[in-house]
Amino acid sequence: MLHQLIKRVVLYVALFLVVIFVFGLFYIDYLETKTNDLNTKKEELLSINSKLTSQNEDMQSKIKASNEEFAAIEDKIADLEDQLGLNPDNNVSIDERIDNAMLTGLEQQLMFSQIPNGKVIDDNGVSASFGWRTHPILNRKEFHPGIDLRADIGTPIYAPADGVIEYAGYNATSGFGYLVIIEHNFGFKTRFAHMSRKDVVKEGQFIKKGDLIGYSGNTGMSTGPHLHYEVRFVQRALDPTNFMNWNNKNYEEIFKKEQRVSWQSLIKTLGALTLKQQ
Repeated sequence: MLHQLIKRVVLYVALFLVVIFVFGLFYIDYLETKTNDLNTKKEELLSINSKLTSQNEDMQSKIKASNEEFAAIEDKIADLEDQLGLNPDNNVSIDERIDNAMLTGLEQQLMFSQIPNGKVIDDNGVSASFGWRTHPILNRKEFHPGIDLRADIGTPIYAPADGVIEYAGYNATSGFGYLVIIEHNFGFKTRFAHMSRKDVVKEGQFIKKGDLIGYSGNTGMSTGPHLHYEVRFVQRALDPTNFMNWNNKNYEEIFKKEQRVSWQSLIKTLGALTLKQQ
């Protein structure tokens, strides 16, 4: 009996070990499958991570390039604002700053095309300034309503703004000799005296800023070759030097130097015209 019992115990133990072994084989195979799945997922995640890293680097590069481009645009806007004499407001958006610069730029462009500005002749200096002086021929003190610019005979003279020729011819009674008068918009006029007797322009002719209107000379009551140049507003004589030196960078200085001109009203009118042109 004991022998039979021992055999049974040994058989049961053997069967148990076989079952454990078989189960272990299946479990090991299961673990290997799981491990392979995890490795596959790990590879996939590593691949995804690599792509995301590459995309992130690409995005960072694009952001950096965009920031540099934005900074360059801001610098250009700041330069434009500086040229136009604008005071940038950090609380204003870029779009608003661009719109303001465009409006001011168009306004100034219109202003400089309609109102006398810049040099009218390649001169050799000033022989007589604007204001009171002793007349070099009459030898008496009188007001000089313009500026005398030394220039060799035959030096080209150009229109300082758009306008229409009011007078072009020899004026013996005034002492101005050959005289050209341009009527500009908004009440401005310019006069050019002692010119050469050449009919370059005619009365009633429309001209643009920079057009040739004649040549310097020594006609009329003159002590030597020069151009007598005047700027007038509603018949009031203004200092031509202020207008000859007027440009984008000192745009607002003219408003203080020539207070006899109704600048605020003029700017308002030009602003309305600028809005219509857009």
